[in-house]
Amino acid sequence: MKRIGLVLSMMLALTGLAQAVSVGELIGKCGDDGKAWCAGVGYGEPMQQCLDAHYSSLSPACKSVMDRLRAGERVYLF
Repeated sequence: MKRIGLVLSMMLALTGLAQAVSVGELIGKCGDDGKAWCAGVGYGEPMQQCLDAHYSSLSPACKSVMDRLRAGERVYLF
């Protein structure tokens, strides 16, 4: 079982997913901020741009995710 975890970790690191934000994490940490500041803008890039524009008003958890996105991490589905 430990080998499977190690192999998966290595695969994620090699594919770049280890440095990515999952949609679940984004929704979990920025969902309330999105509702408060960006209702109606849509999903994906428009939402990210809106949250970025309201950065100073975001919760600390959402800011941490936005910092990672600003640093170049991508959003992935899983």
